Formats: sequence, structure tokens, C-alpha cells
Amino acid sequence: MARGDSNGTRWQNTKILARSLAWSFYLHRRVVNPIVIKSLMKSSLLMLAFSSPAIAQMGGGGGGPGADGTPLFNEPKFRDRVYEAGGPQIADSKADRLILSVIIEGNRSVSEHKILSLMQSRADRLYDRDAFHRDIGELYRSGLFDRIEPFFTETSEGVHIRLVVREKPTVTSVLFHGNQAVDDKQLKKHCGLDVGDPCGPSSVNAAASRLIEYYQDKGFNNADVQVVSGNAPGQRDIVFKISEGPVERIWDIKFIGNVAFEESLLKAKIKSRDARYGVTSYAFNKASPESISDDKERLLNYYRGLGYFDARVDHRIDYDESGKWIYLTFVVSEGKRYSIRNVEIAGNQFYTTQELEGLLKIKSNQPFNQAYKNYDERIIRDVYGEKGFIFADITGRLKYLPNDQVDVLYSIAEGDVYRASDVRVHIDGDAAFTKSNVVRNRLGNIRPGRIISSVEMENGERRLQASTIFNSNAADGSPPRIEVQPPDESDNFGTQ
Repeated sequence: MARGDSNGTRWQNTKILARSLAWSFYLHRRVVNPIVIKSLMKSSLLMLAFSSPAIAQMGGGGGGPGADGTPLFNEPKFRDRVYEAGGPQIADSKADRLILSVIIEGNRSVSEHKILSLMQSRADRLYDRDAFHRDIGELYRSGLFDRIEPFFTETSEGVHIRLVVREKPTVTSVLFHGNQAVDDKQLKKHCGLDVGDPCGPSSVNAAASRLIEYYQDKGFNNADVQVVSGNAPGQRDIVFKISEGPVERIWDIKFIGNVAFEESLLKAKIKSRDARYGVTSYAFNKASPESISDDKERLLNYYRGLGYFDARVDHRIDYDESGKWIYLTFVVSEGKRYSIRNVEIAGNQFYTTQELEGLLKIKSNQPFNQAYKNYDERIIRDVYGEKGFIFADITGRLKYLPNDQVDVLYSIAEGDVYRASDVRVHIDGDAAFTKSNVVRNRLGNIRPGRIISSVEMENGERRLQASTIFNSNAADGSPPRIEVQPPDESDNFGTQ
């Protein structure tokens, strides 16, 4: 074989090996199935093990390409060949070397102190490639930069790091023009933009949308917000032009199409309020599109909860001559009320079907009522929980039938009966001096070795919450609660 062919073949083999290593490295970075990665990495290593002897034998004779065994030219190192062919850099010469300096270039509005505060790689620390990659990721996640280029200079004493960054535009000021009813402080709070935040068309338009929603919540339904400055490239001063319009208030609320329920009852189901014939003209009656939409959903849930599954609710708004007062009309299409054809229970073994049926409020040939269905699910869960089936799952399902009827099926997954192996007390607080026995005395029959009753657990929680020892206000922290943990999770529970 000619020497040139030999060198060419060696180069081709090296490229094949490099690509294989690069492919394995790529898949490893993509974090696919570890078993797949392991097999691919083995494949690459096998190729490496078998390629090396083949390369050594291509020159003929024992020593190498030359007749005397000396190389014909100075070839690059193997790791350099791999890197040039598209493979990963096999070793990092900077590893565990002292960082002499970290220099930031290209930053304009973001201070060097701010950038370095986001990094772990700093002067007088040892260089770590993984930590440095995390630093670059952290800088990108800050949203302050759209490009970061690192450069390294190695010396005998250590390594100098230079980061060339390109900043994303940031907000330098936020101004509002035209607002009278709402001050700048409130607008700046609700728009979500402040000096130093990343600036771009999407963030500025989103801020304008938030301002419109804020005005509508306050009754300014015709408010308009325009972006005067901040949408064009390079604009960092954000200016909003606001046209507030009048505050719209509800003078009267009417219902059309309701037959089954009186207007007074339906008014009690919604949160929007009218002027009550002028008694509350300027109190609690601001017109909010979001509130009106929520009221439609409340009315629809009320109707469907009573079996009007085909009910529809819409609304109409009319203005008086001044444009300040609106007349809100809810348009209702009730449809027929569904009745119950059959009630079925499935999955029960501990209790007979007859025993459970005697507890139910929902009966055949009666109008459907969601509150009764909720009650039935709760009472079945309680009778099972009282006997230690604390993880019993009860689900009520509806099967819609022709002629405005439904079947109700209660599916029961009983599970197992559990006894308490241990009762552990965990008390949080800056001054958690309360003894565990004080808590245990309020747990009733919840004791180690006894069947765990969900009814006893609820009673115990009520006694703990009713005591003046522990916090019972959810706004000040979690109120006392009793949790049941399976044996495989119990080691994670705190003790005292």
C-alpha cells in the first residue's frame, strides 16, 4: 500500500471514529434513555479499540509509515483530529486551573457587578467546566442577553476569561399620559414593566393588555391604551397613551327566559349588583366584563346542578343616553329538567347494595340534583372510612339517556382496612413548645394498633382547630391537620 494511501486511510478512519464519538456525545447531552446511551457509548469504545491496531498495521512492517519507522510528517494529536472532524473536545486543558480574571465586554446598561453576581466562575477560584456552563445558562435565563461569547487566554499562572455579551433592550423609563382616575403608581404596579426589565414588542403589548384589563375591572369598559413608544427597535423609553372613558355602572339587572326560578332568586346567585332603583347608584355596581362572564358561569352551574343539562345563558348590555349607566340583561334558555331513571352501585363487597342504597338521597324517578349526588358520595365515603377503608375511592358517574333522563352509577374502589402503626406529631413554629401529648389527647380513638377511622380523623382535626393552642387561620399558615401516610412514605414525616 502506498504511503499516501496509508495516510489517507488513517485520516478517514480517524474521521469515522470522531463522528462516532460526536454522535455518542450528542445523544448523551440530549439525555435519552440511559440504557441506550450506555450501549451507544460501548459501540463507540469498541470502534476505538479496534481502530487503533488497524491504523498501526496500515503502513506495513512493524515500525510505522517510514522504512525506518519514523513518521513522514508531524501529525496533529489524536484529540485534535477528533475535534477538527466535528467531535467533542476530549479533554479540557483549563480544568482545575486558577481563574486569574473574568472580564465583561459589550455590556451597556447591565453592570459588571450584576453579571458577576449571577456567576460562580470568578477570579481566584478554580476553573470548572460544568460550573462555567451553568453560569452561561444562568446569564441567558436572566433575560438580559441574547448572545454570550466566552473567550479564554491560558498562561502559566492560570486562565483569563473574557465574556463578550450582547444585551437585550431594557426599559429605561415607563410613562403614562392621559390617566386621571388612576395614578401612575397604580398603573406601573399593574402593567408589570419597570426600569431594567427586558424590553420588546411582546412585553410592551402584554403590559398594555394588562392595563386595559385593570381599567375594565374598575368599570372603565371603554378604556383604550396605546403604545406611543417602546415597540420599535432601540426604543427603551416606554410611553402609554390612555383614554379612560367614563366609569360604567349597572343601573338595572333583568332576566329573560327564566321559567323555573324567580328573578329574585337568580339575582342572589350572581355577584354583579345594580343601583337598586337609585339607592346604591355609586356603590358596588361597577360593570366589569370579567364579573359578568363569571356570573353567566354561576347561573349555568346553578341550572345544571338541578338537572337542566341543556341550559344556556347569555347576556345583553344596553346603555342609557349618557353612556354611563348600563342595563344588564341575562338571557336564559332553560331546556328540560332531567330525571333519574336508575341508581346503580358497583364495586362494593364489604357492604351490601341494599345497605348502601338505604343511605342515598338520589332516588329513581326523581329530578336530578347535584347536591344530593355530592351528599351520596360523601356518605358512602364516610361509612367506609369509619371501618378503616381510609383510601376508599367513590365516584358518581352520569349516563345521559333519551327523553331527558340519566342513570347514576356509584363506582366504589374499597381498598384495604388500615390500622395505625404509629402516631407522630409534628409542630411547626418559632416557639414550638407544645408537648406531643397535648395533641394526642385531642385525637380521640386514634391510637397505635387501632383501625383508622376517617370520622375520628375529622373529629380530631376539628378539636385541634377549635383549641386556642394552634393557629386556625389559614391566612397565618396551615391550620392543624391529620394526615395518613402509607408505610413506604412514613419515613418522610417529621416527628417531635
